Amino acid sequence: MTPTSIERDAVVEELERVLSSETFRRSERSSGLLRFVVERTLNGGADQLKEYTLGVEALGRGTSFDPRTDPVVRAEASRLRDRLERYYDTEGRSDPVLLSMPKGSYVPRFEPRIALDATVLAATIPVRGTEETPDPPIRPRRTALYWGVGAIVAALVVAAVWRGSRTNAPSAAPVAQFEVELRTDATLGSEVGPDVALSADGTRLVFVARDDSGLASLFTRRLDQPTVKRLPGTEGGRVPFFSPDGRWVGFWAEGKLKRTPVDGGSPVVLCDATDVLGASWGEDGQIIAALNPTGKLWRVAETGGAPREIVDLTSDSTTPLWPQLLPGGHAVVYAAVAHAGADRANVEARALPNGERKVLVRGGTFPQYLNGYLTYVNQGTLYAVPFDARRLEVLGAAVPVLEDVAYSRTFGYAHVSIARTGTLVYRRTTGGGLVIVASVDRAGRSTPLAGTPGRYNWARVSPDGRRAAFTNVESGSTSLWVVNLRDQTTRRVAGVLAEQSGLTWWPDGRRLLLGGRTGMSWIDVERSDAPRRLSTTRTVQVPWSLTPGGGRLAYYELNPRTGFDLWTAPVSASDTGIAFGDPEPFVRTDAFEVYPAFSPDGRWIAYSSNESGRYEIYVRPFPDSGAAVRVSTQGGRVPAWLPTGTELLFQTDGQRVMAARYRVDAGKFVAEAPRLWTPQQLGDAGVLPSFDVVPDGERILALLPAGRPEDWQSKNHVTVVLNFHEEIRRRVMARAP
Repeated sequence: MTPTSIERDAVVEELERVLSSETFRRSERSSGLLRFVVERTLNGGADQLKEYTLGVEALGRGTSFDPRTDPVVRAEASRLRDRLERYYDTEGRSDPVLLSMPKGSYVPRFEPRIALDATVLAATIPVRGTEETPDPPIRPRRTALYWGVGAIVAALVVAAVWRGSRTNAPSAAPVAQFEVELRTDATLGSEVGPDVALSADGTRLVFVARDDSGLASLFTRRLDQPTVKRLPGTEGGRVPFFSPDGRWVGFWAEGKLKRTPVDGGSPVVLCDATDVLGASWGEDGQIIAALNPTGKLWRVAETGGAPREIVDLTSDSTTPLWPQLLPGGHAVVYAAVAHAGADRANVEARALPNGERKVLVRGGTFPQYLNGYLTYVNQGTLYAVPFDARRLEVLGAAVPVLEDVAYSRTFGYAHVSIARTGTLVYRRTTGGGLVIVASVDRAGRSTPLAGTPGRYNWARVSPDGRRAAFTNVESGSTSLWVVNLRDQTTRRVAGVLAEQSGLTWWPDGRRLLLGGRTGMSWIDVERSDAPRRLSTTRTVQVPWSLTPGGGRLAYYELNPRTGFDLWTAPVSASDTGIAFGDPEPFVRTDAFEVYPAFSPDGRWIAYSSNESGRYEIYVRPFPDSGAAVRVSTQGGRVPAWLPTGTELLFQTDGQRVMAARYRVDAGKFVAEAPRLWTPQQLGDAGVLPSFDVVPDGERILALLPAGRPEDWQSKNHVTVVLNFHEEIRRRVMARAP
């Protein structure tokens, strides 16, 4: 729309209103570029708005500016478009005039806002439910429709045409959902963190996948193209996140926070990081990340440098995870995870740099912002609530909008990403990610032990083979359960904290050791008492195995600088409890070492380490002589010795149980090539154990996936939803009074 169809004074007034807003006030380049293109157009010079002119006159590059080698105009124009969209989604919601710069052009458009009242709007949207009988969250059809590239392109073109022609007034854009095959020889999946990330404009996907050797890398694909490209130098990468202009991808690998060009090139190291549990890249070139197991959020420049602390929740034993910057970068939202675990986490906001901390949602994790709505995940369901991003206030009740989203109840992340354009990509899980507890033999025959599917973890068998223990999450609360393996009766022992883990049986088959964020504890399963303190620390400790007779405990402990390390300590039991002696380090490196398992004779410890870039199984003599033997060949975690003293089992990243026969020659541990122990596939517990050995050596206790195999989503498929913001809008309106 040109100035002839809207008054010049109205455009000038709107320009000043935009430039004085919080969204633009701190961005000199976007403000200068917007003023230049608007004023030049109003003065009849729209035909002069070319890349060279903008570089020389608007951005001050000088007459030697060459747009073929300097992309500054394209980058700043992209930032300006994003900033305008954020402004009209927040501060400028009620502005009478809309300013925009369509893609492919530097000539601005001036449009009047078209207002529709709620009655007219409701009449234009198909109503599939009522307030009394609301629609269920979006659920994938059991028979999925797999679109070819041509159909995807057509859908994206339709969405792009609609977005290019829309105003910020509500409209009923079509919601389209389809499956996408990520065509690569690797298998989609990461150790910890979301597998998928969308660029802000919703056109490009980056995902984590593992090759045949189990090594993870980042891959990228445009949604309108069939080809997938591996990003070089991203081996071991996880937790991918985009720069605002979509030209860079940040990620974690090899103890570093890095970034790499999305079109290919060498990664750049930004800073050291023992671990990263979420990061968000702001328009100002600053990255907000949950670095290291510190209970803090940190600010890191996109050019690299020492991180600076911006949020510290250590005083109340809360950890901020999965941060996302809000439009304009004035505030960050994050999941605040405490002892109750991710299912009982809060979604909080913090104004930057030193604003107040506000609780937005109780019982939610993995927050994301989309066009005036805050989304979050609770127990595999995605919720949305109207949200004022400027005032950091929710404006109504949350509604469920998508179910069966794959997520981690341990770490609080979900495999879902939402672009600012309203495109959503996610990975499905069947039956809410429930598993069953079962006894499985070598042939793959299984016998269910727990009555119904549930959110079970840490299944461990007592040394006498009479009992098994596991944790169960129901309605966000965690409890400890014990099953009698002879008559298959189960009973709830006690409520425990979500963080409590490990579940290591004492040799008497009556007492259990548990891990936690402030040390270890123990509990008598024949009583209903609360867990009693075994050790006290300021970090995570997880018990895992005892020497024969229970004289020494092997456990792993989290260190902010070196990650998880292996320790052993003398332990003893009496009628009054269990005593913990002076601990000694066993393996302590910059890699993560976990699940230390004593051999049946107590002379060896098997464990899992990611020192090679992926988790593998290693064996060291005990006491340690410094010589480690690698047992697995293509990834492995959670070792478990068979009581016969001839085989070592472990689970793979593909949720299979492998067995390696071994022998000891002249004091040296010698392992044969691993082979499949059972054809049964385990349930996906992420980095947590999905099996334990039954003392008879012929069976394992396993967590198996619930539901029918034909309902499971293929490992290399993701689900894409176009115009998801319209589905959110419709559902929120349906619940409005």
